[in-house]
Amino acid sequence: MGHKHTCAAYKRVGEDMMIMFSDDKDAARQDVLSKIRFYAFPYAVYKASKAGRGLLFVQSDSSLAVMSLPIPLLSNGRSCPQQRSVFLHWLTMEEYDKEVCRDDFEMAAMRNELKSAVETYDDKVEVPVLMRFRCGQVAVGVAPLVPDYKLCQILGKEYYGHGQDSGAVQLNIDDV
Repeated sequence: MGHKHTCAAYKRVGEDMMIMFSDDKDAARQDVLSKIRFYAFPYAVYKASKAGRGLLFVQSDSSLAVMSLPIPLLSNGRSCPQQRSVFLHWLTMEEYDKEVCRDDFEMAAMRNELKSAVETYDDKVEVPVLMRFRCGQVAVGVAPLVPDYKLCQILGKEYYGHGQDSGAVQLNIDDV
């Protein structure tokens, strides 16, 4: 991967591997979603067809800064100390209340915004997303489906429809 492709991401995280500005955090989250969208959004469409309306919960044991980098190389030139990965969960609002809010009261603060997103999204063109990273960065939004709905249905069934209809999926970012 060339310098021109990676330069903006490394400038955004700086030498301290921290993202300071909200616009940069938005761009970093978009970078993460763009890396996983061909797996995450088909997963969301597939799970929604089985469980009903809900949200895609994307979690990582790495910071947003580390996850947003185009390659697994920190700004100091060293390799990332651990595999960069995300866990995907499809949660209904009831599951969110029982499984997430029960264990993490801070996540309950997102409930109203999430509930509104879940109730109003157009499942044919978008998906509600909750992202949480190790650094404490948490964000709620509604993302456009890429690829489109029909392709997400096909890919979701192909990727996830073989009897393993349970729980979360782990995506190793540098393997996708």
